[in-house]
Amino acid sequence: MEPFKKIFFITGLFAFAVFGALFVSGGRTFAQESPLLVQTPESTPSETGDQILSLLQELNVIQLDDTIFSDPTFLSLKDYHVDLAEEPRERSNPFAPIGKDAVTAQTTGTTAAAPSGAKTAVPAPPTTPAPAGVSAQI
Repeated sequence: MEPFKKIFFITGLFAFAVFGALFVSGGRTFAQESPLLVQTPESTPSETGDQILSLLQELNVIQLDDTIFSDPTFLSLKDYHVDLAEEPRERSNPFAPIGKDAVTAQTTGTTAAAPSGAKTAVPAPPTTPAPAGVSAQI
């Protein structure tokens, strides 16, 4: 008798879930509410082309009045154009703070300055020794 109770309980639970889903959906089918439905356009491509042509014809009818360019008030306007100096477009280190773009070489106690235009060597970062038992060769 025990297996029949389990089967009856599982069947009842499944039926309850199906009826609950139907009740929640309100009897609607999923195809009616699907956002993936393809809607056909209301106009055909030839109708759309005709609409574009009619808009272009309306634009061709527009006449602009250019008498403002010969008006004495317009002609009395002055140009206060200011040429801006060309600024550099890139930084050597974009992550450095503003104003700290130049690479500073670390000195080893000497105070001799490198001649202008000369490249200075930047020492390699210090290395740490390998832990005991680990080979340092790569």
